[in-house]
Amino acid sequence: MNHAGSMNLTKDSRAPPCAPPRKSWQAPYERKYSKNAGHGSIKPSWRSLFAFTTQQHLPWLLYASGASILAGFIKPTIAIFYGKGFGIMTRFGGGELPAGETLHHISIWCLGLTLLGVGAWIVEGALMSGWIIFGEHQAQTVRQMLFANMSDKDIDWYDSREDGIGPFLIRIQTQIRELQLGASQPLGFLLFQLVASVSSLGVAFYFSWKLTLVIIATFPFAAGVLWLISRGLTPAIEAQKRELSRATKYANTAIMTIDTVKIFNAQDHEVWQYYSAIRKVTKHYMKQARANAAQFGVTKFLLVGIFVQGFWYGLYLVKGGLDPAAVFTTFYSCLSALQALEIMLPQILVLTKGMSAGETLKITTNQMQSTVQARDIGGILKPLKFDGDIEINNVTFAYPSNPRRFVLNKATFFFPSGETTFVVGRSGCGKSTVGNILMRYYEQNSGEILIDGNSIKDLSTDWLRKNITLVQQQSVLFNETIRQNIAFGRRDNPSNEDIEKASKTACLEATIREMPDGFDTFVGSLGRSLSGGQTQRVALARARLRDAPFLILDESTSALDHRGRKEVMNTIRDWRKGKATVIITHDMSQIQDNDYVYVLVDGRVAEEGYRKKLASKSHGTFASIIRAEGSNRVPELALSSLPANQAIESPQWTDISDIFGTKDAAFESIPDPASFLRANRRTSLGIGINQAIELKRHGIWSAPVNPQTPQVEPSSPRWPLGPSKQFTSPRPAPPSQIQLENDGEYPATNLVPVAFRHRVSSFAKLKESAPDAVPTTLPPQYTSMLEPSEALSPSGVNEEAASITKILWTVWPNLNYKQRFIFVLGFFAAFIVAAATPAFAYVFAKLVGTYFLIENQTSEATKWAVILLGIAVVDGIASFSTHYSLEYCGQAWVNALRLQALKRILIQPKSWFQLEEHSASRLNECLDRNAEEMRNLVGRFAGLVLTVALMLSISIIWAFIVSWQFTLVALACSPVFYIVTRIFHWVSKKWEVKCNRSADRSSSIFTETFTNIRVVRTLTLEHYFGRKHRAAAKDTYKTGLRRAAYTGLLFGLLDSASLFIIALSLYYAGILITKGSYTVTEMMHVTNLFILGLSNASGMISMVPQISSSCTTATQMLYLANLPLTYEGGPIRLATPFPIIATDLSFTYPRQSTPTLSSISFTIRPGTCTAIVGPSGSGKSTITLLLQGLYTPSRRFSLRFANHPIQECNMTTLRSFISVVPQATSIFPATILSNILYGLPESSPLNTLLNAQHAANLAGIHEFISSLSQSYETLIGEGGQGLSGGQAQRIAIARALARRPKVLIMDEATSALDSESVEQIKACVTAMAGKGMAVVMVSHGVEMMKIADHILVVEAGRIVEEGKFDELKRRGGALVRLIGEARGLAVEVEDEETMHRWRRGVGILDL
Repeated sequence: MNHAGSMNLTKDSRAPPCAPPRKSWQAPYERKYSKNAGHGSIKPSWRSLFAFTTQQHLPWLLYASGASILAGFIKPTIAIFYGKGFGIMTRFGGGELPAGETLHHISIWCLGLTLLGVGAWIVEGALMSGWIIFGEHQAQTVRQMLFANMSDKDIDWYDSREDGIGPFLIRIQTQIRELQLGASQPLGFLLFQLVASVSSLGVAFYFSWKLTLVIIATFPFAAGVLWLISRGLTPAIEAQKRELSRATKYANTAIMTIDTVKIFNAQDHEVWQYYSAIRKVTKHYMKQARANAAQFGVTKFLLVGIFVQGFWYGLYLVKGGLDPAAVFTTFYSCLSALQALEIMLPQILVLTKGMSAGETLKITTNQMQSTVQARDIGGILKPLKFDGDIEINNVTFAYPSNPRRFVLNKATFFFPSGETTFVVGRSGCGKSTVGNILMRYYEQNSGEILIDGNSIKDLSTDWLRKNITLVQQQSVLFNETIRQNIAFGRRDNPSNEDIEKASKTACLEATIREMPDGFDTFVGSLGRSLSGGQTQRVALARARLRDAPFLILDESTSALDHRGRKEVMNTIRDWRKGKATVIITHDMSQIQDNDYVYVLVDGRVAEEGYRKKLASKSHGTFASIIRAEGSNRVPELALSSLPANQAIESPQWTDISDIFGTKDAAFESIPDPASFLRANRRTSLGIGINQAIELKRHGIWSAPVNPQTPQVEPSSPRWPLGPSKQFTSPRPAPPSQIQLENDGEYPATNLVPVAFRHRVSSFAKLKESAPDAVPTTLPPQYTSMLEPSEALSPSGVNEEAASITKILWTVWPNLNYKQRFIFVLGFFAAFIVAAATPAFAYVFAKLVGTYFLIENQTSEATKWAVILLGIAVVDGIASFSTHYSLEYCGQAWVNALRLQALKRILIQPKSWFQLEEHSASRLNECLDRNAEEMRNLVGRFAGLVLTVALMLSISIIWAFIVSWQFTLVALACSPVFYIVTRIFHWVSKKWEVKCNRSADRSSSIFTETFTNIRVVRTLTLEHYFGRKHRAAAKDTYKTGLRRAAYTGLLFGLLDSASLFIIALSLYYAGILITKGSYTVTEMMHVTNLFILGLSNASGMISMVPQISSSCTTATQMLYLANLPLTYEGGPIRLATPFPIIATDLSFTYPRQSTPTLSSISFTIRPGTCTAIVGPSGSGKSTITLLLQGLYTPSRRFSLRFANHPIQECNMTTLRSFISVVPQATSIFPATILSNILYGLPESSPLNTLLNAQHAANLAGIHEFISSLSQSYETLIGEGGQGLSGGQAQRIAIARALARRPKVLIMDEATSALDSESVEQIKACVTAMAGKGMAVVMVSHGVEMMKIADHILVVEAGRIVEEGKFDELKRRGGALVRLIGEARGLAVEVEDEETMHRWRRGVGILDL
């Protein structure tokens, strides 16, 4: 078997028996979908609201539409009744009717109005409930369709999401909500008001077509103006959605990687980054607000102005003999038609967003259905038997995120049935890719894969995954019990005995015994309540229960201790005897002499054969790995060449040797920095502390500072690895210090790079721009407004939302002075709008009164017509002003709360994030969807509520002045009206909370499924999660149905109550005029006041469900924005962290009763290397979490830094001395350069490209970065370049080294590295400890233990042994039990002290 470009193979090369002739691969697998659905090409229409309507929905659509049409016909009928009533009064005033007959006719029409109210109750109740049900149908359908379609997509599709799959899922949920809102009540009310408007015009034409034509003569012009105004709405909505997606990506990453954000003091940076995206969101939303406000202004002008042009002609018609009742009916019908349009204007934006969401979801689903499906990749062949012979012949493959780089390059393997085969090689060489293509996550670019002689493309993917199991290093557990997570291994219902047997294979018994509920303990999302080793054991038990014919173990024991790994491997070998197994590993001790090994180098098979033969080839690749294990040589690294703390004033660079003084071999491979982008040019993470300083300087946010900050000496430069290269600023810092909350004191130096100075200089203009965020700390009188019983967590666990009054009280303190002025201006304009309605009623009554004048009729009519026109102009301008001003302030309020919420979220203790209701998906949905909905309380509803309240108040006062008797009778009904209104509002809020909670459950299942889609596919759990999601969606739907029934019933009653009140008022008005108590003009005046006031109040009633929804979401948002602003730690800012002393250190995790650590004592001094070792789950990582301040010890003085209890230390200052390389690597969606320099202030002398390059070189990743087309500017993380586990871990190491810490904590930091990389890191650690850095390592690797000055052996939360490696080894105690036999596990080497140096590693491609 020959391999082009590979090394010579031994005669032990394994060849497949009777290999069939190789077929040429027809064509690379094409992927023709876009990364982002429809951006820039979305053209929503009204049809978009019905994009997911099916035949099953038609009955409800017809039912709701029928109710809307009937309700629409009721409205002009009401106008007819009004016209008839006022016509009778006019005839009485003209002396045509006697008093008795007048009262009789009025009573008949009032009785008819009452009966019409009963009909309105039934019809409008059906309208509300019908459209809510239709919206629930739409939401349920789109949820299930998206779930089904996404379940069918290949992994390529997930990798190609522009912002990553996490933000994509969050935005999907928001768009489902927007579609549901648009396709429910607003759509029903649009049809209702449209029918009402058209039928009202029809009535007007019937009574006087001439007058109607004159009144609506300007309608076409007005329609054209409104169309021009609305043209920019859709592009602005689409642009806003894109920026919201970007903001969501930043917030989601920050919350998901909260440990890294905290330890690198990057909270301010993350808030600023989120703020920069929210500013752009604001810009696009204000375009929508301007258009919507202009629509209001134009409509208001027309609503009043049409009566001027129609009045004159009406007067002429009356003189010509037309019945005044016909004129009044025509006027009221036209008024009703325009009021219908005005009432709909607040819903236009909701409908437009619903159309945009519907179109986006439709495009997304169409693309899913039209492009390659996961099921389409496989064939239909399902052989009856799986023997297990797998051939990979000349396969070439590149990941979609980097199609130019072949991860496998003409690679050939043969994995025979019944045998165990090992695949080894450096990190990133393509080992994990072998498992990915065998699981059909991806399609190879070329080459052929045969399984038992059948091409893999002909085999059913479902059959394939039933017979092949992949267990990866980053094991994923679902939000279920341990029992259920293991049971996922089989589709049938395994017995408890089967589950217990499988757990024994993974040596899981001890872990189960420690769990509070044993097998029934919930592990939480992603298994976060278990340690890494415990999680891997559960995953292995799951694989054992599955017992597939072919098993792939990809570093599946990397998180286990040496002894545990050996035990598990022994049980695996016993279990897999006679079954095909592929083990991908860096741990050579797992490979026995008679095991077959493939050695990969840069995607090619460099060597293959049995271990004993490969090890005997002195110049072979595998033998070099063995020699590296046996080597006791620590390569010299010229650490003195580390760049000194240079002050970079501008992005001009000189030669490296000029900067560092000497030409260093460590930098010979680094290209000229001039070829890179300037050091201070950061793609997305290059903003942080200085921007936060500017935020405070300009009042953009403020918060209490930790009090009693002691004066300390400036800390010495960190990590002084160069001889006497202490940092001295060429420009002394001014004495002034800028105090940041949760931060140390940062000198206001002039070390800001030029590129950043421009950004700072323009920052002062922020307050002059659109309503950008101005988060402030709410004063106690405001923060206490939401009592714990009222505040909802993001999951909506409470049954009650806060009242609208309490919510709106939080607006004022979150606005700056300019915004407060605009806020007051908006309400002043709302007062004008409210006053314009009774003024209109008064002037209109005066106009009507001119119909009865005999003298000066024309002059009086002209006077009142001009006044009416003036009212129209003022009302239009005031309407525009109030809507735009309040939208402006609403956006500023929401921005402030968003930033305040994120800021407070990021300073919460680690335990807070472990609650299910505080999961990243729920928190981000709150920041995204909830914030968008709650803005309506100020932007859409506050002004309207004030206007209606003022309008009613002015009308009542005015009516009292005109006729106190009439007013008292009308007000007698108000208590009943108020009680019904309160009940309706309470019921709406209650059911809104329940619906939100049900939707959250459905959303969490949706998110969990597709975030972990690889594992779902591996275990063929698509049907399980499909059923689980359908059940949750069905529960959400049923909750929506119950909500529809209650809401519809009360809505119909409340809306019809106004008709009952008006009927009573009209009848009593008839009594008063027939008795001669008041004139007809006075009664028409006061009656008009009440009719117009109640009409506007009725318009508000239709918005009660939306107000309730906004109150619910606002309460959840305010819960986050009012989280405790108590920072971790205390006020003392240390000059040095040393010595670090733990004395009887104990700790118990929150919500657990069993202590994790008990009475642990140790000391860490500068220049030492301490190793913390022990079995998995013994508490090793817990010690590092306590050192980082992520948890607080049980006793106050049990952990001290520089003789100060950690509770008294300022965490920001303390963490500035510490760098951490966590076991679970965090990669941010940004450039490689930004990831390495993450958390460093812009003005820091370490924030340079040279420092990043040097740190990358020390971490062994510089060469790989330089090989990329964009080098350090390559985007990684969600939506960017995929990295293997080893590559990601080395970037994390470079990030830690770039800070030059005084304390370096490495928690299994070499677990994903090959032996050569481990050797380099080991040499670096040794050198750093020699230069004064304290290194704390958590490791299972013997090779890392040997370089430690002190070893702490931890078992069951206690230190059972400590000392140097040699000393502990001679004792033969806990350490020897932990590492097992030191001999016989690998090839013999001369130096006993360096045996088995490489025990850890993985090369998983973590996309």
